Parts: sequence; structure tokens; C-alpha cells
Amino acid sequence: MKVKTLDSGTVGFPKHRLRNPIYPGQGYAYHQPLFGYYGVTVATALTEQILFSTAQGGNYTPAGGAQFALSAWHTNLIGQGGILPNPDRHFVKYISLKIREDVLAADAIRFLNDSLVVFFMGSDAREYWRSHGNKVPAAGGVFGFSSAIISNGMPQTANQVPFWGPAESNSLGLPGAEVIEQGQNFGVTIDPTKVRDAGGLTTYSTAAAAAGGAGINVHVYLDGIRFRGVQ
Repeated sequence: MKVKTLDSGTVGFPKHRLRNPIYPGQGYAYHQPLFGYYGVTVATALTEQILFSTAQGGNYTPAGGAQFALSAWHTNLIGQGGILPNPDRHFVKYISLKIREDVLAADAIRFLNDSLVVFFMGSDAREYWRSHGNKVPAAGGVFGFSSAIISNGMPQTANQVPFWGPAESNSLGLPGAEVIEQGQNFGVTIDPTKVRDAGGLTTYSTAAAAAGGAGINVHVYLDGIRFRGVQ
């Protein structure tokens, strides 16, 4: 049988596949944020939601809105909600929170100040990071309006919250991160329902006050290094 010569560019990346294309024991690492979506329609109170609990193609209902299937714009989590596809792992170095820019200024201020943002992992939903929304930079998103300063993160280099997990605490031996392991549950909770003042738990925008606003549309990014099988 004639054996074809392999050059350096084809080693580990075969062109002819007769069986399962996943190569055991080999991994490919690349820079890629995981992102999930949080939505609330106009004239609707904010609700607590768990991002990444629904994968791409799954049904999601924004607060005050109609159910729809999440697309690649809403999230890049595929397969099962709350779990990375096998055999992937994600090396989370940063978290950021971005509001779509057509938000009403008053709504953005309420959302950022009222929300508690929690990153959790594991079957017991163990907390690994918590902060108020106004302390989570947008990594290039909303930063101000003519009527108010939102201060959710001016578009600057490395405008994200870094994780400082020590190398010995994760299975990959990589510093400055938390690792979402293969098959491990994870998610980010956004909870603005703890505020009990006159504005909390009531409508955040009305047809009259919104003046073209489009409710609350938010993406949370878990930025870092993705590890997947070689195909």
C-alpha cells in the first residue's frame, strides 16, 4: 500500500477522515469569549435570569416578551445549556457586561446600579465571583449619553474584570483564570430584584418615557482561552 508523505502543516489535521474525527489526547487552544444574553422589553420590570442556561437554538423568553429561539447573535454556547460540549474546556480570564446602545439612559442607570452579577460553577452552583453591575466594565460598550453618564466601561484596552485564580488551583496549570471543566455546570446570574426602593421591581421604561428606547438588551462575556478536541 502506498503511504502518502505528510508535511508539517498536515500533522494533527488530517484531510481524510474514515471514523470519528476527534483525536484522543490532543487539544486545540484559541482565544474566544463565551457570551450569553439577558433581555427585558420596554415597560417591564427587570427579572432575575441565569445566562448560559439555554444554548443556541433553545427557547428563551425575555421578561415581558414572546418566546423565541436563541441564535448565534444571542449566545455561542452550543449543545446543552449550562455545560460546554464534550470535550471542551474554557479558561476564563475576564468577565464583562455590555448593554446595547439603544437603551434609555435612565434604564441603563437603574439596571447597572440595581443588578447583582454572579459567576458560578459546579453542580452546587458555587460562587466564584460577585459584583454590582456598575462595577463590571463593558469592554467597549455603552459609556455615556448626552443626558447622563452611564460609566459602564469606556472603550479601553483590557476593559474587563480579570480573574486571578492561581495556576495550581486549575487542572490546566494556567495562571490568572478560573477553568470551566468538561461536563461542569456553569452560568452567570443577573439579579436586579433585591432593590426595594420606589423604582425597584416596577416598570423601568414606559412608552412615553422610553423616547425610542428598546428595553434592556445585555450580553455577558466570559473572555479567555477555549480548549477543544483536534478535528
